[in-house]
Amino acid sequence: MLLERRARALTAPAPAAVTGPARPLALRTVDDGERWVDLIHHEPLVTIDVELLRSALRFAFESGDAGGLLGKAVDEAPITPSDWDPEVFAQGLFLPELLSSSFRIQIGRKQLEPSQRHLERLLQSPPRDRRDVELRQGVLRELAGDDELRASLSRIYVSLRELRGLLDERPMTPGETVRRKVEVLAAIQSILDEADEGLASATSALRRLHDFARDVRGRPIYDRLAQLLDFDANMAVNEVRIVLGSDGKIRDFRLLAASENRENPLVMSPWRRMWSRLVAWLRGYEYTESEVLLRVIDDVFLQLEDVVLPFFDVIGDVELYLAALGFRDRALKAGLEVCLPTLAPPPDAPGERGPFAIRGLFNPLLLLQDIVPVPCDVATSGHDALLLVTGPNSGGKTRMLQAVALTQLLAQSGLFVPAREAELTYAPSMFVSLVEGAPADQKEGRLGTELLRVRQCFEQLGPGSMVVLDELCSGTNPSEGIAIFEMVISLLPRLRPQVLVTTHFLDAARNLQAEGAVERLEFLQVELDAEEGPTYQFIPGVAPTSLAHAVASRLGVTREELEGLVAQRASLVLTAGAAEEE
Repeated sequence: MLLERRARALTAPAPAAVTGPARPLALRTVDDGERWVDLIHHEPLVTIDVELLRSALRFAFESGDAGGLLGKAVDEAPITPSDWDPEVFAQGLFLPELLSSSFRIQIGRKQLEPSQRHLERLLQSPPRDRRDVELRQGVLRELAGDDELRASLSRIYVSLRELRGLLDERPMTPGETVRRKVEVLAAIQSILDEADEGLASATSALRRLHDFARDVRGRPIYDRLAQLLDFDANMAVNEVRIVLGSDGKIRDFRLLAASENRENPLVMSPWRRMWSRLVAWLRGYEYTESEVLLRVIDDVFLQLEDVVLPFFDVIGDVELYLAALGFRDRALKAGLEVCLPTLAPPPDAPGERGPFAIRGLFNPLLLLQDIVPVPCDVATSGHDALLLVTGPNSGGKTRMLQAVALTQLLAQSGLFVPAREAELTYAPSMFVSLVEGAPADQKEGRLGTELLRVRQCFEQLGPGSMVVLDELCSGTNPSEGIAIFEMVISLLPRLRPQVLVTTHFLDAARNLQAEGAVERLEFLQVELDAEEGPTYQFIPGVAPTSLAHAVASRLGVTREELEGLVAQRASLVLTAGAAEEE
């Protein structure tokens, strides 16, 4: 049959696309006259292998299952051009955990899981073009201030997910071919209608999606789509009379009137249908009404292919914005404030300094532990200052450094940052080394591993880059560690980076403060309350002590308590020995 031959033609390219060698993917700008939608780049880009996606889409429409290719088109698409290398900063920021816990999409009572892989790759690659950051901030600013616009984008997202599910996640049984294909077309119409009508007031990059939908709805193919779906949903109207008894059972059922939807050109009168069948029979053709409808559906879908293809690029863009709003909602629920920061360009002339001031900073990773962070303020005289932070263990130093690094990363990704206000300067790259547990495959000891990281930092460090170093050179004896520490501190400022360092070398820090020999070196210490407990705030200066005794006392590591434990364990040993002798 013609329909079967058509289905084979549509599905033929798919095996090559699924099993053939992978082709290198590359970003490209949208060609003149090309219909495409990009919501996250100032200069619209195509980030998907269009021909591979087209083959997968045709196969999916016929089978209902493209083998996951449509999802992979988003997850494995090339990412925004970036100068940041995730290998040297991502490990200490726990991005997967942050995304899974805080970057959630809440629509009504439903919580939807975005593509974490795609979001993680986007966050690890802050765009090189600062206009992309401004564009994303513009979209989030508009969505945060307009609940109706956000609701409309959420409905579009639900329809996009429904479309992907129909095409790529739910295998189609033979008896539901017509119904499944109609549902696909209905999802396409829903996206177009909502984007045209619901985003009409948008002034940010969301306007691109509105303009795209408005253009499609003005074309003849949309009229055919609307007629086809109306034919499926409103072929005829029947008026009936139902009589119910006191027990709820039907006593009488009578058809009063029946009328076909003659306004739809796809609905033929009974005589025309009979005549068409007679002519076809005389010519030797046999077909069912279902086959005719499938042929119409396939023809409409083929003409809509170029409309549907961008949707699989758009879904990742929409996820980024809705997940960022989810992060904002999570913070507000915990009584914390977020903001879209001010980002200054890197200074052009030597000696010029950009801003670095964060107010109400908090570490969102603490929310994973059901801990409500205590916001703090961190500021320096300029972006290129070298900030040395001292204070007791468990005073919040490491968490503060982590929060600053996350703030810079989220800011340069164009998203909300975990702070009430933030004035930052663009960093061309970032290097983060935080003291965490050693991995099982670590070849060097703690000091060796840290020194290799320091060398890597200097190998990749460029002017204006952000450097975050926790407990620099603390993995060796103080005399050797201090020498390396002072060497690193003296060399880092030459490239005018943005540096934050924590240390327990308090004497060395006080000497550096007194000598004033290191250019642009500034000092913060953990603020303590009257009982020498940390307030998780930071004030100028060098801490007088690391308060090891206070931490030991809080954790029960005093001589008295340890002696008590020794006596207790010894008593248990003696008791066990006596029992064995008996």
